[in-house]
Amino acid sequence: MDAGLVSGLRSQTIYHALAYAKTPNTPDTIILDIPKDPYVCVGFHRDVKQEVDIAYCTANKIPIIRRETGGGTVYIDENQLFVQWIFGPESLPKMIDPRFQLFIKPLVETYQAFDINAQFFPPNDVHVKAKKIVGTGAAALGLAEVVTGNFLFDFDCEAMAKVLKVPNETYREAVYNSLQKYMTSMTKELGSMPDVEELKAIYIEKCATALERKIVPGDFTDQEYRMMEVLDEKYATKEWLYQYELKQKRKRIVKIHADVWMYEISHKIRNGTIDLVIRTKGKRIDAISIKGDIVIRPAYKLKALEKLLHNVEITEESLSEIVMAFYWLHQVDTPGIVIKDWVEAIMQAKR
Repeated sequence: MDAGLVSGLRSQTIYHALAYAKTPNTPDTIILDIPKDPYVCVGFHRDVKQEVDIAYCTANKIPIIRRETGGGTVYIDENQLFVQWIFGPESLPKMIDPRFQLFIKPLVETYQAFDINAQFFPPNDVHVKAKKIVGTGAAALGLAEVVTGNFLFDFDCEAMAKVLKVPNETYREAVYNSLQKYMTSMTKELGSMPDVEELKAIYIEKCATALERKIVPGDFTDQEYRMMEVLDEKYATKEWLYQYELKQKRKRIVKIHADVWMYEISHKIRNGTIDLVIRTKGKRIDAISIKGDIVIRPAYKLKALEKLLHNVEITEESLSEIVMAFYWLHQVDTPGIVIKDWVEAIMQAKR
């Protein structure tokens, strides 16, 4: 079903509604829709107050919507075409990995039809030259198995960085830089927007081949429309949005894509703290910023330590060797800080 341009709220309630309205006789359904206004979407088990800069979103009239599927927080606007499968359990592989592989196959093939070298990146992403272009999710809702993904026409990295709740502006800038480095879109890859109707047609054709089934156009039932209206009302309430709160404040962790994560770390030392912003790629440090109650003589040598730590595997042995080399090469003095302090601080990213 091609729902066309819908409100931000409806772009979420539409697939939830079809799942809850599904009966044993309801046909499997693929929905295509584009949200016409921007919003922030939060995973079901996330604490909105710890995830989202609510004051910024309120001031800029950006709605915040909690979905019933898992995952993190993401900024969504009209530059995305959602694809949502609402299937009976018998229509999809029982195991989650092959289920994602089946869902992602027509996404990848459609991107490739536009000469974008998209590839499946386990467990559930699509990458182009090590940059994320699709993230997917899955959930069991009602009698349905739901799998969701998108075609990313363009992505506003600045907006994404601004809507997140972060400990400081240094961390926000690091998030922005990481999104710029590790996210891509069809516009970035092609130099212009794709023809949306052509993309939809190719995608449906690829789905039919992957599923080995004929796909026919359809319309929503009265029951499905009624369920959308019920969920539109439910998801717009403060009770729904703020239903999940963590008692203890979490240190900020942001997923850029399946292989790239960002961490805020504050590690206590004898005379204060070592404060870190770390971006990891796989098992290695991709970028690191060091601040805190640190005395290092000469002070400018701190940048040398950040450079030495780049691409180092996050193990106690590797980190100890690099930090020892730093002290020996640069002949620095760090009153109150020993090698073990640096290693323990950075290892928190792994733990």
